[in-house]
Parts: sequence; structure tokens; C-alpha cells
Amino acid sequence: MGASQKHGSLGYHVVKNNLHLRNTIYPVHPTYDTVLGLKAHKSVLDIPEEIDVTVSVVGPDNTLQVVEECASAKVKFLIIVTSRFGEAERFREGKLLEKKIVEVARKSHMRIVGPNCIGVLNIPYFNSTFVPEYSPFTLEGMPIPNRGNINIVSESGSISGLVTAWLVEHGLGLNKLVNYGNGIDLVAEDFMEYFLKDKDCDVVGVYVEGIRNGRKFIEATRKLNEKKPVIILKPGSELASKAAQSHTGTVATNDLIFDAALRQVHVQRARTFGEFCSAVKTHSMISDKYVRRATFSCAGITNAGGLKVLLAESLRQNDVPESALSVFSPQLFEELEEILPSNVTVTNPLDIVGDASSETYSQIIELLLTQENVDCLLSIPSFEPASLREDLVKDTARLMLNYGKPIIVAVVGGELAQIIRDKFQKVCVLSFSTPEDLAFAYRILRKRHQFLKSRL
Repeated sequence: MGASQKHGSLGYHVVKNNLHLRNTIYPVHPTYDTVLGLKAHKSVLDIPEEIDVTVSVVGPDNTLQVVEECASAKVKFLIIVTSRFGEAERFREGKLLEKKIVEVARKSHMRIVGPNCIGVLNIPYFNSTFVPEYSPFTLEGMPIPNRGNINIVSESGSISGLVTAWLVEHGLGLNKLVNYGNGIDLVAEDFMEYFLKDKDCDVVGVYVEGIRNGRKFIEATRKLNEKKPVIILKPGSELASKAAQSHTGTVATNDLIFDAALRQVHVQRARTFGEFCSAVKTHSMISDKYVRRATFSCAGITNAGGLKVLLAESLRQNDVPESALSVFSPQLFEELEEILPSNVTVTNPLDIVGDASSETYSQIIELLLTQENVDCLLSIPSFEPASLREDLVKDTARLMLNYGKPIIVAVVGGELAQIIRDKFQKVCVLSFSTPEDLAFAYRILRKRHQFLKSRL
């Protein structure tokens, strides 16, 4: 609704973004005969087929008419992307309009996403976003990730766009993304209930600024988290709550109560956007099958003494107890001392020193993975010494698959480190740029392990 031939308009981009997807588009505009080569209809009531989803980009003044027509046409879902409804106090009439929209929709059992949102991204089937796909030539648009196993629910459209850009940058895939904006009807908990049955999704990231129905939200997160990891990002400060009120019009909940409720149902809460992204990435690349084990102890390996110290400190700062570190057996001590030079002191974490070759590094990784009490390996290879080569990347991926134990990598440094991290990512090895991020990833996987074990 509101399809347009005018380049740069919302109606133009919504139509254009769907031309190459697996759906049938019916542009609606009162005066156009065609839009981007497709036959245009004067009204949704003129379309002969049953309509599953309608996207409305018309302004608030004409939105109620659009809702009434869609209700008469028995449209199942209506996505209202335009703003200037009830999200700001000065739009007092916007709240009244939102109530009228919901009243009309409920009479026909039509569900509403929005207003003030970008809606749903479900490639290769549907894209209701009103911005063009990213172009490196114009440096404009929204990056579209490849198909993957991550679902995102977000109250904020801008956060949705930032997450997609982050996923593309880190080579991660998106399954479905929903931004519901003002959420006058469907909100986060409704989509979480739907994702319970989504077999293509392994992890769900949820960004919320306020909660409408606390009990329903917590219950939805509890049920979904039992099936797949859920990460919640919700700003909780007084300043953030005031900002949320003017953004999507939501009213903040008591943050201490919300925090306690999430802990009670073992759902992870991220404190920052960086934590949110790292947690989503971790659970996307290391699924529950890797952490569903009797124990989840770890061993650390590096070829740089300083990084060994930083790894140990990062684990401590992430509240990982010393008991989580695997105890090396006397036999393992002997085998390691036989392979490594005499200047190496065998400890966990283990520093195999800077002149170790890729072959030696891989050999030690394999030896550690053969140990019954090593369930996860934390590796910080430094490629600054010329002794390490790219072979280590492929060997790490091969050994992780062969032994069915997760390996988390941190490659620290500048341009070379970034190149190596990208290579690890391409062979599906979880990699980070700092020891702190690596330790954080192990911590959340360990908590997930404890939760899954408690349900046996």
C-alpha cells in the first residue's frame, strides 16, 4: 500500500526489495497503472488473490483507511512501517489512532506489526524493509546477510539494521529478523512463541526497550530458551528508559525485577551491544550439541607467554572458576614434556613458546582434545612469529570436527590478525580479537552447559 515509481521513496524500495524474492507482489496505488513493471491496483480490495501480508507505507492520515480496506479484504497480517503515531508525547493523536487501528484489526482477526518499524526480513521469501540493499559504491543501504541460523527480534529499526551489518561483517547468517516498532499488537513475546517451531533457527537475539506484559514475556523466553539459546538486550538505566519512551513509546519495567526474572528462567541478558553480538555469534557457531556433555572443562593453549597470562586473567574477570580448567594427568604431562622444548613449563593454560611450528601447535591441540577431561579448547595463536602458518587454521577446524569438541580462538593484533580471523570464520571456527571476548564466550557456553545438564 503506497507503492511508488519515485526513486528513493518508501514505496519504491519496498517493491524493489521484493522483486527478486520468492513471492508474488501486488503494488497498490490510487493513480499508477504500473510500479516497477508490475501491474498496480487502486485498492487492496481489487486484488483477486488471497493476501497473506500487506505492507503499508502511507502516512498516518491515511493509515486507518488502509487498515479498514485490509480488514475487508481479509488480509492476515499488516505491517505498518511509517512513523508519527504514538511513539512521541507530542503526537497525542497518534495514540488514539493506534487504538482505532487495533480495534478495526481485531474485528477481522488481522494481526499488526508496527507502526514505526521496518517489519520482517525473511530472505529469500520476504523483505518489508524500506531501505535499499547496501551498495559499496554509494555507501548507503542495509546489508543483507546470507541465509543462516540466527533469528533477531528488535523493538528498534536502527538496531535491526546495525545487527544485519554486523552479521555481514562477521560472515554470519540470518534466518529471520523482525522489527515491531511501537508494537501496538504483535510484540517480542509473540514472535518468540512462533520461533519455538522454527527448525531453521539455533539462537534468538532479542532487543527490547520496554515490556508490555512481563509475565507473558518471561514465560515466552523460558519456553524458547529450553529449545535454543535466547539472548536479551534491554537497556535498564533511568536515562535509557527516558530515551526509550520517546523512541517507540514504551514504558520501562523495574530493571531489578526484570533481571531477577531472567536469571530465574536461566535466560542470558547482555549488558551492551557488544556482549549481545558476541553471545549471538557464539551460540550460532557452537550449537547445543557441542555443550550437551557430562562436563564442560577447558584447556588453554597459546604460543605467547603474555597471551597466556591475559587468558588466565580474562577467565578470572569473567567469573570462570579455577575448577573449570582441566587438570592435566601425569601421563599428559609426560607426553607434553616429550614434545615441547625444555624451556616450556607445562600448565593450564599452556604456552608452547614463540618458535613452535604449526605442526607442533596442531599436535598439541590434538593431544589435548584426546583427554577425557578436556571438553573445550581455548586457543590464542599468535601469527607474528613466522613459525605459524595458515595450515593451523584448517587443522583447527578438522580437529574440532573429528573430536566433536568446541574450539574457541582469539587472534590478537592488527591487519594480519584480522586476515587470520576471517580465515578461521570461513572454516566455521569461532574466533575473536581479544582474550576477554574468548573468555566471555567460554563463560556463556559453560552456563548453557549447566542449564542443559540441570534439565536431564
